[in-house]
Amino acid sequence: MKIVVLTTAHRPNDDRIYYKEILGLRTRYPEILVVAPVRPGETFDLGPGVVLHPVARRRGLAGRLWTVLAAAANVVRLKPDVCHFHDLEFVLAVPWLRLLSRTRFVYDVHEVYPESMLISPRLPAALRPAVARAVALAEKFCARFCAYVVTADEPNSASFIRTGVPTATVFNYPRLALFQVAPERVAELRRAYPGRRILVYQGTMARNRGLFHMLAGMRLLKDAVPEALLLLVGLKAGELRTEAEEQIRRDGLGGHVAILPWVPHEDVPAYVALADVGLAPLQPNPKFNKNIPLKVFEYMACGVPVLAADLPAIAHFIADSGAGVLYDSTDAAAFAREAQRLLRDSAGREAMARAGRAAVETRWNWNEMEKRLLQVYAELEAAAGPR
Repeated sequence: MKIVVLTTAHRPNDDRIYYKEILGLRTRYPEILVVAPVRPGETFDLGPGVVLHPVARRRGLAGRLWTVLAAAANVVRLKPDVCHFHDLEFVLAVPWLRLLSRTRFVYDVHEVYPESMLISPRLPAALRPAVARAVALAEKFCARFCAYVVTADEPNSASFIRTGVPTATVFNYPRLALFQVAPERVAELRRAYPGRRILVYQGTMARNRGLFHMLAGMRLLKDAVPEALLLLVGLKAGELRTEAEEQIRRDGLGGHVAILPWVPHEDVPAYVALADVGLAPLQPNPKFNKNIPLKVFEYMACGVPVLAADLPAIAHFIADSGAGVLYDSTDAAAFAREAQRLLRDSAGREAMARAGRAAVETRWNWNEMEKRLLQVYAELEAAAGPR
């Protein structure tokens, strides 16, 4: 079976797309073709059996439209049996591509896109509900032309039931092989932060993901725990970082916040593992009430206790595993209070760390999800024939 994995918005070596799904598919299929946007001069070593067909990465709405058209042209040219794609904008092209090819499409839905419209800072607040409804209708209509829908959480899977398309929930749990952290590497990194009690947040940052909430909490925590350090891994240059740096200066947090704009994917676990506490302070809203943050499981995999927002998508994982503490992520004082309590309770942190690692080893890991993904492809193969 000829398979194209396609994205119009992610890098070819995206965590879910490459390190999980593509490497998982490679255990059964000798070659996977990848269509993805690439900037001039970028190179990617995707390993044996993974062949990249790059399209130019362009900015702006017109640039994204061009990327979708270029990616669609690759599907027509490559004539795969299955195109496994990962982006909302590409699902809009599927009805037309079904007329032009015999390809079957698998829609891999990372986010709850209608709910994302409700919190998008790019949209005027008055327009967000109408845009969310339009996105929901367009997405579900176009998904009916797919052979399968794969989502990363159960509420999103439930939203596709009425399409009548087979749907599988393939949670974005960590691949444990990537989280066998070398103690010597952690010790090397920790030498840069002697005597510090580290709270880490790694991944995409935004206001609604709790960036400024964490900074407000650190302002309250720094006097009670002077050695506390908030390590922000992944805060890139731009307006958001500029605003964060202004708040850091204003609140005298220069010695209590460290920013790492980027670290290699394979080194992320070591940066997480050097922390005393892993943070998931997502703010309550329609999106984060449904989407499960990957970072919670990555902290567990690294043996780091979790301080997480008490939201429906997160709460039962923390409660079931005993891997951390839940708190009101709208309350900076609650952040400071719970962080202080965790930092002072070494025995409690160790127990939470062991419980979290045990939970991902036995239940919440990619090995189990890979079986689900391969079952989807077994069903696609079994249903192969005239399309």
